[in-house]
Parts: sequence; structure tokens; C-alpha cells
Amino acid sequence: MRAGASQVMAEIALDVWQAPKVMNSSAEVEAFCAEQLEKVKATKAVLRQVSGERNVENTVLPLHSALVRFDRTLGMASLLANVHPEQAVRDAAEACEREAMQVHAALQLDREIYDALVAVDVSAADAMTQRFVRLTLRDYRRAGVDQDEEKRQALAAMKDAMVEVGQRFSRNIREDRRFITVPVERLSGLPADFIAAKPVADGQITLSTDYPDYLPVLSYADDEGVRRDMVMAFHQRAYPVNEAVLKELLELRHRYAQALGFDSWADYNAADKMVKSAAQIGAFVDQVAEIARPRMARDLETLLARKQRDVPAATHIELWDRLYYVEKTRLETFGVDAQQVRAYFPYAQVKEGILRLNEELFQVTFRHVPDAEVWHADVEAYDVIDNGAVIARFYLDMFPRPDKYGHAAMFPLLSGVRGVQAPSASLVCNFPQPSGDNMALMEHNDVETFFHEFGHLMHHLLGGDHAWVSLSGIACEWDFVEVPSQLLEAWAWDVGALQRFARHVETGEVIPADLVAQMRQAKEFGKGAHVMRQMFFAALSLAYHATDPAQLDLKETMLATYQRYAPFPYAEGDYVYTNFGHLEGYSSMYYTYMWSSVLEKDILTRFTAEGLMNPQTAAEYRASILAPGGSVDAEEMVRNFLGRDYAFDAFRVWLESE
Repeated sequence: MRAGASQVMAEIALDVWQAPKVMNSSAEVEAFCAEQLEKVKATKAVLRQVSGERNVENTVLPLHSALVRFDRTLGMASLLANVHPEQAVRDAAEACEREAMQVHAALQLDREIYDALVAVDVSAADAMTQRFVRLTLRDYRRAGVDQDEEKRQALAAMKDAMVEVGQRFSRNIREDRRFITVPVERLSGLPADFIAAKPVADGQITLSTDYPDYLPVLSYADDEGVRRDMVMAFHQRAYPVNEAVLKELLELRHRYAQALGFDSWADYNAADKMVKSAAQIGAFVDQVAEIARPRMARDLETLLARKQRDVPAATHIELWDRLYYVEKTRLETFGVDAQQVRAYFPYAQVKEGILRLNEELFQVTFRHVPDAEVWHADVEAYDVIDNGAVIARFYLDMFPRPDKYGHAAMFPLLSGVRGVQAPSASLVCNFPQPSGDNMALMEHNDVETFFHEFGHLMHHLLGGDHAWVSLSGIACEWDFVEVPSQLLEAWAWDVGALQRFARHVETGEVIPADLVAQMRQAKEFGKGAHVMRQMFFAALSLAYHATDPAQLDLKETMLATYQRYAPFPYAEGDYVYTNFGHLEGYSSMYYTYMWSSVLEKDILTRFTAEGLMNPQTAAEYRASILAPGGSVDAEEMVRNFLGRDYAFDAFRVWLESE
């Protein structure tokens, strides 16, 4: 390195982080963002100052430090943009996210740095260093670094625009919280504690499109008109504004993919996934749909027969009927009353139960950190302790509030880097919130969601012990990322797991084994319709990204996809594509939920045979599936755990079985 480079190297050296830096003012966000990105730019200067032979120490490690800076910046910026209660902080976080993505895009399009990395001989390096360099070079090429200067500038501009437009699409959904106002007498069927928790004005109750209102109304409201009004309000969020925003996003993605030599964004986006191509996504969607259609037809026939007892002239099941008549059928056929089941699942019990179960399963301890800096008074922080050492931190942000992200997700904050930073993440959910005498009874599907998101959390945190940031946590192929989350849902249906924490709020009785058995039977009802609805969304996300936007009519494409895949008829006024939030983050990859389900069902066969709480099985699962992060290809991870290649058989048996 030339004179002065060692001083710069010292200035960009990574400090050790045991937990992320939480910021609660726009000034803090702006200062933090500026500091991290300035050090990234300084790192680029260091890389250019190298003279002589390129090696891991003078080229790979400085580049890695820049990637760690991005990890620190983007994780916190994304979270705060979605959850912070103050508009100014959310705005500053969005601006930080955009700027960080601009700097990251410029780094990936820097031909001089790419050439420097190519020049490093890693043949004598360890396997993980070789993998890090190989995947980093792949990502540089996918960004277009090997294009000419004019095209690189155009790609950078498009990448920046995609970030801004994507943020706008998500923000419009997040901030368009809609309401319906209903006379109390029209709320027949809803749980008494749900109604009692709502303020009444002039004999009416106002309900929001937040999930703690939306799901109970769809599941229990006897009044079809109330259910319909709620569904339409939910599916009209961000309409019409997001129609133009989505079209702009699709146009940018299409141009970007074509500039890199791909026919469509769907093909570009699939190339580094397990699935490899848009054609394979389409084939997979159709393969699953072919298996699911007969089961869907039987489900709909049963549901319609039940509806006709209430509405003799009914000819089909509507979108707003789906949860209501599934619950009715489950009650009358299997004896499962979802409202009675709720009494076993007050939020506080569920939270403690899930924490304790995962501690035992993965042989770690979760320690509450009451004095941790958080972004809202409702948020809790926990350290993860393994063999006496703190290895990670996580946060629980579990209740709805205005302008907060409206679904359920795990937000990675830090990817683990051995000796540099401990992995960290936050669960962001929208469950009923306890207050006063209201114990916030949870629907069992909310309990299942809690398990699902906790599966993501364990994947990110327990996969965080790596030397290279881009091999850490959930850095596996994107269409494998839902496997650990879907797998952990199995514990939400296991009698042994549930009896650890599911106790009746009045009697203290543990949930009866026969009730859990009935719940499991009832769970299987309606899965054909559910899978086909998932295939509708998978096919829609693919169609939007596999078609030239110049030839694309958003509504007409949705209608055609409805007709081919959806189990329920289209209702005029349904603009679900304007609030289909996965179109921003997952883009063409919504298929991953069902793709991961195929893998998860296969992996589960070993747990089923050996016991869900079998410590040896859990230890091998942690070692083979969670701990590798992105350091091992997904197919190899599954092979290491199962002792064979993954197969479709378990999924097919599950979907075809009664």
C-alpha cells in the first residue's frame, strides 16, 4: 500500500458491536448513516491505494469491512422506516436506506474494485474465504460490473429508482389504514371479549384493517355484509395510488433485467435461487396446482353446502366467506370451536411458552434486557446466551400502532461476523395487546404465526457465527429462507409442545390432548383451497414480472390469474395488487412459500420419526440447517440432515391426504 494507506486502514477498522445501535431521532439516524457510509467510501480509497500483489489481507478484508458497514446501516434503516412511531425518524431512515443502496450499487459497479478482487488468488485460502470471494464476484457480475461505463451508470440510476419506488409502494400500504363502522347489533358471532374491548359511539364500533380486527371479523362475523365490507376495505388499501407506483416499479425492473441480458425480471431474479429460471417457477406453480385442484374442489363443495344452510340461494363461496365457513365446518364436523380454543392462548402465556420451548429445543437461554435502548415502549429486548456467552440479541415489537408495518415479519438488524458483531434481529407482529383485564386472547393461527416468525429469528441468530458477513444468518438461497420458519410451525400443532404453555385463562387447565387432536384434524380441512390461493399469489407475482410492462394491464392480468388459480370468484372493487406487499420485497418470488413447504415437509419426516423435542435431532438440525447460514448450498444442507436428496413425496402425501 502507498504512504498514508495504513492510517486510512486504521480509520476504517471495524469496531466490535455486541448489539445494534438503536436511534430515536432523525438527527441520530442522519449522523449514523453519514458516518457509516463515509467509512465505506474511505474503504474504497484504501482498496485503490494497494500496490503490488493483491491478497486477502489488502483487498478481500477491506472490501468485507465495507459490506459489514452496509449490513449495519441497512438493517437498522429498514426497521426504523417500518416501525418507528415518529414520522421524522421514518423519513430519515428511508432516506438513509436509499443513500446506502446508492453507495452499495456504486461499489458493485466499480470496475476497478471488481478487477482488484478478481486478481486475488484464493486457491490456498480456506473454503469459506473462497466461497465468499466466489459469491461476491457473482453478485458483482449480476449487478452489471462487466458492462461498459454508460450501461453501468444507467444500471446504477435504475437501481436507485427501484429502491425509491419500492419504498413508496410499501409506505402507501403501511400508511393507508382503513376503517369500517358497524352497529353493535351487526357484530353477532364475534367473541364477547373482542367486542368488549372496543369503544362504542352512538351504538357503533369502528374496526380497522389491522389484523387483530380483520381476522376475527372474517372468522366469526355472522353478518356477510360486515365481512364483505372488511375484505373490500382491506383489498382497497393504497388504491388507486399504488396502481401507478407498481407499474413504475415493474417497468424499472424489466428494463434493469433486460440491460443485463435477461428476458424478464423473473428470469434475472431466479438465476441465483434454487429454482434457477422463471420457466421453472411456472412449472412448479402448475405442478402444485394440479395436485391441489381436486382437493380444492372437495373443500369448496363442502363449504358451499354449509353456506346454503344459511343462504339457500348461494351458488358459490365468496372471498369473505372463506374463513367464516371454514371455522363453521371445523366446529360442526370436528368439534373445534376456535373461540373456545382462544381461551388457552392469552398473549403473555404464548410468548413465554414459545421462548421456553425454543430455549430447550436449541439449548440456549433468552435473557430479558430491560434497560436496552428500543424504539417504542412496547418493544422488549432479549439476549441469547449459549454456553454462558451472549451470542445474539433480538427484539419483540408485537402490537399494532398507527403507521407501523402491518403484517408479521422478522427484520434482520445485524448479520453475525465472528469477533466483530453479534447477530441481531427484531420480530415485528400485530397481535392483540394485553391491557387491564383484557388478556389479549390469541387465535391459534396467530400462535402459529408467532412460531413461524420465531423460526426465521432462530435461523438468523443461530446461523450467525461466520467470518464473512454475506455467509451469515439468512444468507441462504432466497427460496430456502422460509424452510426454518415453516418447519417451526409444526410445534404449534403438537400436543406435547402446546401443553407446556396453553392453559385455560379461567380454569388453569392445560389444553386437552383430544382437543389438540381435533384441532389437527380440523387444520387439514380447507388446505386445498388454501394452497390454491397461495398459487394464485405465486402466479400473480410471476406474471407481473415475466411480462413486458408495456403489454401489461395490472387488473386484467389479475383477473386472468384469478380465473386460472383462485379458489374464490373475483369481486368488483378488489384491488389486491395495490396492497400485495410481497410485490416489493419478494417481487417474483412469492412461490418460495410453497417451494419451501416442499422442503419443510421432507425435513419434518425426520422429526416426526424421532420426536419433535428429541435433543439429538434438534442439535443436528441446528448444526445442518440453521448454523450454516449461507456457507453451504441449500440442497447440501438438506442432504446433510436427511442423509439423502430432498424429495416431493412428503408434500404430495400431505396435500392429497384427507
